[in-house]
Amino acid sequence: MTSYKRGVQHLYWDLGSYAGGACFEVDWRGSTARVCLMDADEYQAYLDGDPYDYYGGFYDVSPVVLETPYDDYWYLVVDGNPHRIKVSVTEIFD
Repeated sequence: MTSYKRGVQHLYWDLGSYAGGACFEVDWRGSTARVCLMDADEYQAYLDGDPYDYYGGFYDVSPVVLETPYDDYWYLVVDGNPHRIKVSVTEIFD
């Protein structure tokens, strides 16, 4: 888990409620990006400009797979230039 203070524009997906172990493949083109998986409380902190924790990181190679670490309501955030980046998110089923 990584802590970060927000400062850039972002794209987001309201993933909904998922059990721990759910996996999502995030594929993007056009820019490097910080890809963050956050529960609802951390996403609200992100929006408020407060310090927040997330799962993921800064990537320059796509795709990446992120896994929900526990049962909760989840958001996926992609920080990057929303006018230059194209993103797709796919749930991976075993």
